[in-house]
Amino acid sequence: MKIAVVGGGFTGLACAISLLEKEKSVVLFEETKALGGLAGGIKEKNWKWSLEYFYHHVFTNDKEVLGLAKKVGAIILIKKPLTTSLINKKEMPLDSPVSVLKFSELSIFGRLRMGFGLFILKLIPNGLYLEKYRVVDRLPRLIGKEGYKLIWEKLLKAKFGPFAESVNMAWFWARVAKRTKNLGYFEGGFQNLANLAGEKIKKMGGEIRLETKIASIIKNEGGNKWLVDGEEFDKVVMTVPAPMAEKILGKEMVNFPSINYLWGQTVVLELSEKLINGYWLNVLENNWPFLVAVEHTNFIDKKYYGNNRVVYLGNYLPEGNAQLHMSAAELITKYLPYLRKINKRFRKKWIKSIKVFRKPFAQPVFPVNYSALLAKMKTEHKGLYLANMSMVYPHDRGTNYAVKMGNDVAKEVLIDIR
Repeated sequence: MKIAVVGGGFTGLACAISLLEKEKSVVLFEETKALGGLAGGIKEKNWKWSLEYFYHHVFTNDKEVLGLAKKVGAIILIKKPLTTSLINKKEMPLDSPVSVLKFSELSIFGRLRMGFGLFILKLIPNGLYLEKYRVVDRLPRLIGKEGYKLIWEKLLKAKFGPFAESVNMAWFWARVAKRTKNLGYFEGGFQNLANLAGEKIKKMGGEIRLETKIASIIKNEGGNKWLVDGEEFDKVVMTVPAPMAEKILGKEMVNFPSINYLWGQTVVLELSEKLINGYWLNVLENNWPFLVAVEHTNFIDKKYYGNNRVVYLGNYLPEGNAQLHMSAAELITKYLPYLRKINKRFRKKWIKSIKVFRKPFAQPVFPVNYSALLAKMKTEHKGLYLANMSMVYPHDRGTNYAVKMGNDVAKEVLIDIR
């Protein structure tokens, strides 16, 4: 039984390992030079650890990715970094019930109302039933209009831009219910976790083909095999983003729900000085050119990155946004006045290097009642399986759910082999 796994992100890696554990023959295809997908990263010559293209951490209840780490021998570091919000030009903690109660920008009633509403969401074991509501309609009623207008409306618009009004409430529930105060990070970075997973696959007898872009997947003449660019396989697992899967397979073979996606963009700065007080800064200001500042070295020691400070300026952007066509120099020119608003001491001379990373299909936008449209892992075409970030619903994109999706689709394949 020969199985092709298309895509070397964490869904593909987890799927391949699960299949190999049951002694199946697996070939994993990845079009880039490295494994890891959206959680992959780079490593400069003077760095001891790799750094993700897009800021990453795990929650302490992320059992799927922590299970994968244990399998491949990756070491997890657990810390309790500070999350803050920039509001009215002040960096303020807003990541715990106590900090909400102390949040002076809201009235006492507003703080209590918001805290109670978020607590109710935390108590709900399965919030899928909330998908019939839009966040913009239901959330103000749950947490109060004051807290919604000051905080959550701004975060929603900053993240989803023109699609903010279509996001459903089940997605929001999943974001609130999942969070933990303590966060985890893998020794050596997430790229190291991906590399260890790749080594595990090879040790178990699997094959990995990097820099291999798949152009065609079709049935053979007999209809009992799949031809992956002409090579025969018994089964194929597609883990690439839905629009890419449709392009390779053709819409007559698979047709995902028509939803919107946002690009992920990060501007990564190496700085000589500290920019923010916490690890994660949500920007709650109007008309800001980035939605979050993440100072990675307030979470992980700067000694692993040449003793420089590392800061992400992150965005989710719709297709056609002007920033997607800007160079690193143009972006930093646009961002400089805002960096000085975050930290009035900030100077351009602090910047040691600038890197820009972009990926399409980074953030799916889940509309109301999306579960009725959700694609099935096991397709109607025998031996063809699907697993990608548009299918982790109602949970949001993230490494834990990528791993879970890989484990789950492998189970589907194994059930059919029995």
